[in-house]
Amino acid sequence: MLPREKSVLGILTFSYLLAVATSLKVLSPAPLALATAAYLLHLFTFDMVFYAPNKARFYFLTVFNFLPYLAAAALGWWNPVAYAVGLIFFVAYTVLMHLGRGRAVEGVVTGTALLASLFLVVKAITAQQLGPRDYLIYALFTTYHVATAYYVESRLAFRDVKPHTALRIWTPVAVFVALLWPPSLLASAEPFYKFLKNIKTNVKYSQYVDIVKMGWRELARSALFTTILAALYYL
Repeated sequence: MLPREKSVLGILTFSYLLAVATSLKVLSPAPLALATAAYLLHLFTFDMVFYAPNKARFYFLTVFNFLPYLAAAALGWWNPVAYAVGLIFFVAYTVLMHLGRGRAVEGVVTGTALLASLFLVVKAITAQQLGPRDYLIYALFTTYHVATAYYVESRLAFRDVKPHTALRIWTPVAVFVALLWPPSLLASAEPFYKFLKNIKTNVKYSQYVDIVKMGWRELARSALFTTILAALYYL
């Protein structure tokens, strides 16, 4: 069963595809197969974990989702930094869920960062060695989706999120990455425009049909952003 939320489907899929696309020069069948298994496992069990009726089922499914990464570590296809980052976001989100804040704004943005971190752990499996550009792409990719989560929350009539929050999250990271990797500005331009425009024209949505349309627009934007990052990686 695919995730109910299209944003979850999109971020998981784009994280996986970006990791694979930036590993093409070192890609081999066995690590790719294991990374793909991890992605598919997350994809088809996400709702079962997220909507688990009790803690026992939540932790059972969580351990089940960890198995590909344990196998990768046993085979030497891993990176301790990537695993540590993913684990930090997982623990943070789990704590928020148990505090009943999983669907609050802080839960949404932490969960978004966790989903985007799939890029780093999949890249650790497919390439093992992560370079500076991998971490810069991860920072930009994750911050883009976290800022977009704030952007979306600011457009919802039932949320009290200021429209400038997304730009404040996005700007320092995008500028920092651009200073170290100037071509990244090509990927950062559209998000800057989107977040700036949101401050001027922050239209609130309360109707389900409008929220769904916004979700599809953001899915398309995320696909474009991911494609540009993948292309820039090899420049």
